[in-house]
Amino acid sequence: MISLRRHLCSVQRLSSRVHHSTLLRAACSNRTYCTGQVQDKPMVNVHQAGVSKPGLVPSLSPFGIKLMTYLRMVNIPYQIHSETFRRGPKGKIPWITYKGQSMGDSGLIMEFLNEEFGVDLDSPLSEKERAISRAFIKMLEESTYWGIGYDRWQENYSHLGQLFEVPSAVRLFIFPTFSRNVRKMLHVQGLGRHSTEEIHGIIHKDVWAASEFLGNKRYFMGEEPTAADPTVFGMFAEFLWTTPEHSHLYKLTNEQYPNIKDYCFRMREQYWPDWDEIVGTKK
Repeated sequence: MISLRRHLCSVQRLSSRVHHSTLLRAACSNRTYCTGQVQDKPMVNVHQAGVSKPGLVPSLSPFGIKLMTYLRMVNIPYQIHSETFRRGPKGKIPWITYKGQSMGDSGLIMEFLNEEFGVDLDSPLSEKERAISRAFIKMLEESTYWGIGYDRWQENYSHLGQLFEVPSAVRLFIFPTFSRNVRKMLHVQGLGRHSTEEIHGIIHKDVWAASEFLGNKRYFMGEEPTAADPTVFGMFAEFLWTTPEHSHLYKLTNEQYPNIKDYCFRMREQYWPDWDEIVGTKK
């Protein structure tokens, strides 16, 4: 039996063009976000895995969209590096390098950059509002996120080829391994111990809660953007723009809870004016 390591080496050679030919398509075409310096600070280098098919999202990880949206909201310049297999210091995607230092976990990265650049998106919030924001962020990242993993890597596994811009060797050798690993992680996390119907019900309640709290507010916490918005937008962008139309997640955000869909379009318009260029639908 050929070892997984040999598979990885083979696929890396086949997919080297993916790694070296792009900085996530046109991710650095917008000077506001990708060039220049802020307060004499160096560029933040954002590392993430893979490249999506044209017309989808800037990152197939909700945490990637979260981190890049945060950087845009606080006007910190950054550059994208598409990594085929490399992982950050915590084994997570995305991760950053800054001043020669590597750092993982999007939440901890944001806290670090808040200190480094002297920004605080939550300054308009009271202590009670900060607590509510924290609770929703953790619900989305520790519960709802796993619904994406289940939908993408288990329930709609056959749709993966419509998402990732990778050589066929990756789909043949690596995707099945990832799928098995995700199944194990879902079981350990707990969501994977339930039936599909039960999983749908759990994620539905998460989306309902977010929709009810959002209401008709412009941003998630009110009329001003806060640190919750990158997480909320990142998570539901994956629901809206990466799931097949028959997916439970697609129906939740595109049909049942239109205020979330409207919110995502507002966020995209405000903070991602170059969205179409980045994802390859506009040249």
